[in-house]
Amino acid sequence: MTTQRTPRALVREAAGLFLTALGALGVLAALGALHWAAGAVAALTGLITAGLLIRRPPGGPWARRLGTGAAITGYAGLTACAFALCTPLGWLGTALAVAGGGIWLASGDDKGAA
Repeated sequence: MTTQRTPRALVREAAGLFLTALGALGVLAALGALHWAAGAVAALTGLITAGLLIRRPPGGPWARRLGTGAAITGYAGLTACAFALCTPLGWLGTALAVAGGGIWLASGDDKGAA
């Protein structure tokens, strides 16, 4: 038995990925048309989620760095949106990031270190 995929299966998978990306872009465009912050929050939340999924154990050290960078970039963008909408929300996001960094440093867990 062979493990190679048939050309039909590959075309079907590529079409499915294309339609998924097109649908996600449509959702972001619709949310952005409602309010710029809604589209930005949805996109940045997706970036954080992607960063956390990339950091999963099967990946090597480059995957951890890439995932960490994506998650930090997404969180920084969310915090910037919060500052733009309501300054106390921005400070809340900043305080949560500082507290999370403190918990990470105090835990002594070096597995996530680059």
